Amino acid sequence: MQNPPQKIAVVMAGGKGTRFWPRSRSQRPKQFLAIAGKETLLHQTVHRLDGLFEPRHIFVVTTRELADETRAMLPGLPPENILVEPEGRNTAPCLALSLVEIERRIPDGVMVVLSADHWIGDTEAFIQDVETAVDHAASTGELVVFGIKPTYPETGYGYIEVGGTEGDGVQKVLAFREKPPMEMALQYLQSGRHYWNAGMFVWTLGDLRKGLLQHCPDVLAPLDGWTSQGADEAALPVIYGRLPQLAIDVALMEKAQNVALVSTHFRWSDVGSWPAAVEFQEPDSNGNVVQGQSILLDVKNSAFFGGTRLIAASGVSDLIVVDEPDALLICHRDKAQSVKQIVERLKQEGREDLL
Repeated sequence: MQNPPQKIAVVMAGGKGTRFWPRSRSQRPKQFLAIAGKETLLHQTVHRLDGLFEPRHIFVVTTRELADETRAMLPGLPPENILVEPEGRNTAPCLALSLVEIERRIPDGVMVVLSADHWIGDTEAFIQDVETAVDHAASTGELVVFGIKPTYPETGYGYIEVGGTEGDGVQKVLAFREKPPMEMALQYLQSGRHYWNAGMFVWTLGDLRKGLLQHCPDVLAPLDGWTSQGADEAALPVIYGRLPQLAIDVALMEKAQNVALVSTHFRWSDVGSWPAAVEFQEPDSNGNVVQGQSILLDVKNSAFFGGTRLIAASGVSDLIVVDEPDALLICHRDKAQSVKQIVERLKQEGREDLL
């Protein structure tokens, strides 16, 4: 009887700390925050892997600026399993670097790629779906993506179109679709053939290597040259800085023909904005969510994320307020995506002290 494949987890944990400003900063990105529970999103992601992966087979990829804090937050992992990108260059270089680093230690296995800043409910269902994807990738050589069944016409996610089943709840991927306008998102929702792309993947090390060399050699070949010459850490920043800045979807998944989808059975959120974070809190009788000290008079459907100061509000509704010692955010719940524009404005004005 053939031995089961070695399972390897790669947790992508970069991030620039823009969506949850002013609480998140460049040195405190979203995965370092306890937004959806008492643990940080990074802790939740890694703890979810307990019993499914050996600690020595769990790798976390982050940037040089976040590496020390990431190691300190995850003492249960070998320090050398915190892989360090010289700079963030999107997910294709991130996973290519992960591949060459892991191949030096583990010659063969199935890689499960996860994001450090997503929330996942139903851990048992998550484990079952991972096992299904691992078995399929190992037995077929296909590149597997997790698909989230859409529950509303979201225009901020990419979609995956499927057609035909391959057994065990696995479906053939026909195409990756860009973030759609509302009319198209409604069609996707009603079709039953489209899933949200959550950016979680499963493939064997060999199939990832084969796919990158075939469809985007510029992202892997330079790193192969680096490892063949001894993997000198001092030389990596120059090589890495020349890699194309591409998402793995664009570099590989949209081009490959051997792609399959596992329709997930667990609840999922990318926790992409302050309103999404509000969903994880228990509102009071007026629909308000409050963290910290507050006095609220005739306030409805608002969220107050306080610090050390008292927040007092009167006669307002549908607001999000986030208080930090050096900055205060006040926005309408429907305008929370503009937080990224605020961060851009701060960059333009040279306010590095607030980033």
